[in-house]
Amino acid sequence: MALKDIPDSKLLSELEVLKKINEALKRKKPFSLVRVGDGENIVLGQYTFLPEKEFMNTYWIKESFGDRDKGTDLPNTPLRDQMIASLKKADIIGVCWQEKNDIRVPDRYKRGLTNKIFDHHRIRPAHLCHVFTNRKLVSYQAFWRLLHNYRTLLISKWAKPFAKLIAHRYATLKPKIVGCLSFEHYRQIPNLLNQIGNFQFDLALVSAGVNAVVLTQQIAERYKKVAIDFGKAMMFMLKDSPRISPWIPKPTAVAIRSTLYSSGEFTSTGAGLYTPSYTVCARSDKTGAGARQKTATSDKKKSASATAHTRANKEYYSIPL
Repeated sequence: MALKDIPDSKLLSELEVLKKINEALKRKKPFSLVRVGDGENIVLGQYTFLPEKEFMNTYWIKESFGDRDKGTDLPNTPLRDQMIASLKKADIIGVCWQEKNDIRVPDRYKRGLTNKIFDHHRIRPAHLCHVFTNRKLVSYQAFWRLLHNYRTLLISKWAKPFAKLIAHRYATLKPKIVGCLSFEHYRQIPNLLNQIGNFQFDLALVSAGVNAVVLTQQIAERYKKVAIDFGKAMMFMLKDSPRISPWIPKPTAVAIRSTLYSSGEFTSTGAGLYTPSYTVCARSDKTGAGARQKTATSDKKKSASATAHTRANKEYYSIPL
C-alpha cells in the first residue's frame, strides 16, 4: 500500500513499538527503527522534488549550527541514495501525521513530501509509527528496563554526558551502557560502522540527525542487533527540555533524606530524624506567604508530572521483559 493511502490510525503506538523492540531483543533478531521528518524530507528530496536553489535556502540549512547542526552539508546525493536504500530495509519508519499539524515547519516539508518521495522510490514500509515516537519511548518504565537488561551502545555527540546523566538518574535501574561513540558529521559513517565492531552490545541508540537513518539500519544489518534512531532525545533530556517527559524512578527514603540534609533545608536531630532548619522557616509573614505560594505552584507541577508518568506507564506490565 502506498504511504499516502495509510491513515494515521494505522500507525503503531509507542507501546506497540516497545513490544516489537523487546521481542527483537529477546529473540536476538536484527531490528531497526528509523525516522523521516522535515530534515530527512529535505535531504531525500534533493533534485527530485526540491531544486537546488530551494533546498540550499531552506530554514533547515540556515539553522545548521551549534545544537542545531545537521551533521551534513548539502548538496549530498550519496547520503540521499544511502537513506533511500536504508528506508527500504528498515523494520519500522517514523513519519509525520497525515492530517495533524505535528511539526512547526512549512507544510511543504511535512508528510505530503514524504508520501511523494516514498511513492517515487517505491518505499513500502513494513510498519509505521509517529516520527516523535523516540521522544515518547522514554516516558515508559519499560524502555528504561530494556536499557537495564540489555547491553546498550550510545552513538551521538551527546553520548558521554547522556550516559553520565542516566547512570545517576536511574541508579536504581542502572542502564547497562557498554560504550559511547561520538558522531558529528556524515563523513564519519564508514569509520564509525567499523568502530562499532569493537563493542559487545545488544541495543544501539543513535542520535545523529539525518545520518541516523543510514547508521541505524546498517547497524542492524551488519551486526544483527537492535538499533533505534533516538533523534534529539539525548539532547532534550540533558537540557531538561519540556518537549520530553521521561519516566523517573521514585527516590528512596534514604536518598530523599540525604538530598534534604545536604541542601541545608533539613537538620538531623541526631536520632535519624530530619526536621526543617530554622534558617528556612524564620521568615517575615510577607516572605513566608510568597514562599508558600511558590511551593504550592511547584507541588501542582510535580503532581501533574507524576500523573503524566503514571498514565504513560499504565500498560507497562503488559510487556513481558
